[in-house]
Amino acid sequence: MSLSERLGAAHRKVLKFANGRKFHRRTLPGSEPGVLVSDQSKHPTTFRIMVYGEGELVEKSLDRPDQIPNPRQGQVLWVDVTGLANADVIEAIGNRFNLHSLALEDVLHIHQRAKTEEYTETLFVVARMLYPNQIRHSEQVSLFLGKNFVITFQEDPGDCFNSLRERIRQKGRIQTRSADYLLYGLLDAIIDAYFPQLERIGAELDEIDVQITANHGRYHLGRLHEIRRELIALRKLLWQHRDALNALVRQESELITNETQIYLRDCLDHVVQLMDVSENDRDSCIGLQDLYLTELGQRTNDIMRVLTLFSSLFLPMTFIAGVYGMNFNTQSSPYNLPELNWYYGYPFSLALMGLTGILLMALFWFRGWFHR
Repeated sequence: MSLSERLGAAHRKVLKFANGRKFHRRTLPGSEPGVLVSDQSKHPTTFRIMVYGEGELVEKSLDRPDQIPNPRQGQVLWVDVTGLANADVIEAIGNRFNLHSLALEDVLHIHQRAKTEEYTETLFVVARMLYPNQIRHSEQVSLFLGKNFVITFQEDPGDCFNSLRERIRQKGRIQTRSADYLLYGLLDAIIDAYFPQLERIGAELDEIDVQITANHGRYHLGRLHEIRRELIALRKLLWQHRDALNALVRQESELITNETQIYLRDCLDHVVQLMDVSENDRDSCIGLQDLYLTELGQRTNDIMRVLTLFSSLFLPMTFIAGVYGMNFNTQSSPYNLPELNWYYGYPFSLALMGLTGILLMALFWFRGWFHR
């Protein structure tokens, strides 16, 4: 192995294990920009196409990039690429549609934040798609918009685009729209997939609230901390999407029509709505943590109050028992515990202890110390 290869392997190892976190594979510092380096451990690269418009629909999987057809006037081509293990296939698709090499490099470096970049003939958009029931782990989806095509790159199989595919198969309104409307549909599907995750968190917070109020939330503090971390990660993703959609809405591009701008503004409104809900849930999470700690402190105070009351009741009784337990000789002085020779001395001491306890209990009850 050459020196540069050893340095590259060491650099990737440092990136992977530094600070105990696993980083995504990247090229060496100072490498030439636009060089495509794939990770062979990723899912194999496959792709399928959908060509629709003018009442026609062609949907099939292909083996080679040179098999991708050219859409006719009035048609839209969607190339859906899954898996990033084969850099040669990705580079061939990029050459086929004249995609910028820097954008293709960002496709393979899956640590990208959600963003929008404009190139000469294409728009490049990066979005973060959530995994099912996992807010802290998201998948990068890279989208390219051209004059009559949209290309999507995904890390793994499985996405939230099935409903959009069904709309295309049913030859609905999307068949009469241009490629920019398909880009909106893909982004809208990614953003809408955030709503079920937030609804799940909201329902879980409501359940935790009920259990804490009913004094059954002893083991929920750790889960509340996890939810708070999930909401912080979600807020970070939503801020990125808000900036990316703002760029799409505000910049003037020949690839996006005025009609599609209206739909993109609606998608941006969904992001703002999600941000509001996540902020409210995070405030609720903090409030539930405070409520839990308050309830925990209240239960501790109740326990300490009960123990203090019992100690206060038995303390004078212990004092009386201690006094009568002293062994002073009564023959040496008439003041040395004369009750020791008294016929009713033992019942008297017990009665004195009981009377003291009853008087103290009455005093505690009158002062309200037995009530919450």
